[in-house]
Amino acid sequence: MSVKPVDLNTLRSAHANLYETVVAISKRARQIHEEERSELEEKLLPYKEMIRNPASESESDRIFPEQIAISLEFEGREKASHKSVGEYLAGKYDYTVERSMETKPVQSEDEDETDGD
Repeated sequence: MSVKPVDLNTLRSAHANLYETVVAISKRARQIHEEERSELEEKLLPYKEMIRNPASESESDRIFPEQIAISLEFEGREKASHKSVGEYLAGKYDYTVERSMETKPVQSEDEDETDGD
């Protein structure tokens, strides 16, 4: 596992708030990871079925080379976090932050501070 340093000023170039940028990148990394995980599960499904419901005793203990090859292919792929940073820096996606309007409660005249006289 290699560490790829990222210039924070580059991340900060499009938006002033670095924290929001990092959150957006991490959300995109989660999306990429979920897509890859579902793809892996889809490819491994036939082998899981063979292991759960073996046709014979020897098949339940069998190691499937295709299953190992699929797993190694997915392990060799670029990590989701690296992909999401690369996509952000390449301008493939951007984000917007929805700001909620903060309202202060309005004080009525009856609630004004008085000394009680």
